[in-house]
Amino acid sequence: MGEPRCQVGSSFPTGAVDTSVRVGGAGPGERCQPATGGPPPGGGEGGRRVVAETYYDITDLIAYVASHGGVTGIQRVEFRLLSELAESAEARRDWCLAAAPDGRGYRTWPLTDIFSGELDPIEVLARLADGAVPGRWPSRRGIRRHLNRRGVRGWRRITGKLEIYARAVLRPGSLEQRGLIAPPTPSSASTGVCLPDLPRDATLVLLGAGWNDLAVTVAARRHARAGGRVMHLVYDLIPLVRPDYFHEELQAAFARHFAEAATYASGFVCISRHTQADLNAFLADRGRSISATVVPLAHEFGSYPRNARGCQPHDRRLLALGSSGRPFFLCVGTLEIRKNGAALLDAWLRLRPLLGDATPNLVFCGRRGWKVEPFFNLLAEHAWLRDRVRLLPAADDADLAYLHEHSIGSIYPSLYEGWGLPVGEAAWFGRTCITSRSSSLPEVCGLLAEYVDPRSPAEITAAVLRTATESDWRAWRERLIAAAPLRTWRDVASEFRGVVSESGFAVDRGRRAA
Repeated sequence: MGEPRCQVGSSFPTGAVDTSVRVGGAGPGERCQPATGGPPPGGGEGGRRVVAETYYDITDLIAYVASHGGVTGIQRVEFRLLSELAESAEARRDWCLAAAPDGRGYRTWPLTDIFSGELDPIEVLARLADGAVPGRWPSRRGIRRHLNRRGVRGWRRITGKLEIYARAVLRPGSLEQRGLIAPPTPSSASTGVCLPDLPRDATLVLLGAGWNDLAVTVAARRHARAGGRVMHLVYDLIPLVRPDYFHEELQAAFARHFAEAATYASGFVCISRHTQADLNAFLADRGRSISATVVPLAHEFGSYPRNARGCQPHDRRLLALGSSGRPFFLCVGTLEIRKNGAALLDAWLRLRPLLGDATPNLVFCGRRGWKVEPFFNLLAEHAWLRDRVRLLPAADDADLAYLHEHSIGSIYPSLYEGWGLPVGEAAWFGRTCITSRSSSLPEVCGLLAEYVDPRSPAEITAAVLRTATESDWRAWRERLIAAAPLRTWRDVASEFRGVVSESGFAVDRGRRAA
């Protein structure tokens, strides 16, 4: 068989990889004040029109960083997108905001104050807190005393501190009740950071997992009813399409959120054509016709250059994986039923009689999620699997970069996705990825990835066997990937801004499908 032709980005105006596949707000009791210092929305000196402001909702990003200390999945996309948006010349009219707990009012920050420069998610949280209420940031000594009184020790102190930081941003009134900050005074009260309502000609952009917070839905609905424009970034509709992958509480919250969004959204931005198709079907079922534009995500990983080498992990224990002499495959993502980890373990058991002691290791990077009892039951039943499998629930970007560099390939047999970040990130490091020929996954890397039926352990086993044993073939694949043009977060941000600011979007949320 001759080498397949691989054209990246040639057939899609968005710049995505060719997808043809060859199968092989204000705290309680606080008063919101209008922001000051800028020209009135829609007007300017001499009657010149001023471009309307854009507000990016980061309510869920704040909560996620405070809870987990970092970002993955949706929150990783938010973080990278906002960081790139903040670097553009148009960012002077951009704000980020958090909805007040009751959805009535917003805390706002200039986007460039929070997301510009080299920074990590914890630094963003600190900048938000510093800018939210000057003079009302809890002291380190006060935080230590508070945690000591509660008997908080070990790793729980980290999450305790992050919770306090998040409350300083979103609900400082609750810190008053705990004695961590003093009540506001005229000299310490915040000005210019709290709005009861957004300007009517402003665009509100929902970037994250808004279904987890009713306040976001309430705030978006209020802005839309006042005549404002609301754009909604959609990652997937999996809880609606495949509810069996989720718990009932999440399904219900997700369904409520998108049922509401169908009534107030001015337009949607989808991260893949597959997600766009799911969304259009959802809207059609409700008699709605709302514009949904596709802006594919990036392959770029963190601040690492293409095909980076010499990466060093923060967790020095990982050095043993890269120098042990035993090759390993990398699987990145939350351990949950949809990611199909049990099928991977089944495939590894099938590899044992074929490769014996030469069977590669399998490294999972991701925290434990839901409905994964079969996965952990298999590990418990097979001592040989426990010897071959490594679980890393807290790997950061430096750890992942090191693992990508030293792996012989990535594997991602997910049953259903809205995009598939780990597939593209493996390509960024020049590594091939074995992934599913289902849902959105073929859109990520086209011919640069290897495809299997995710429900066939036999197909997964065959693909792993070839990648592990045919070194010349693997080297050819890696050369192909290393030379292919891939997509950066700057590309994504540029297209996203164009869609969000496009004047052609009508504020018409009542359209019915013909």
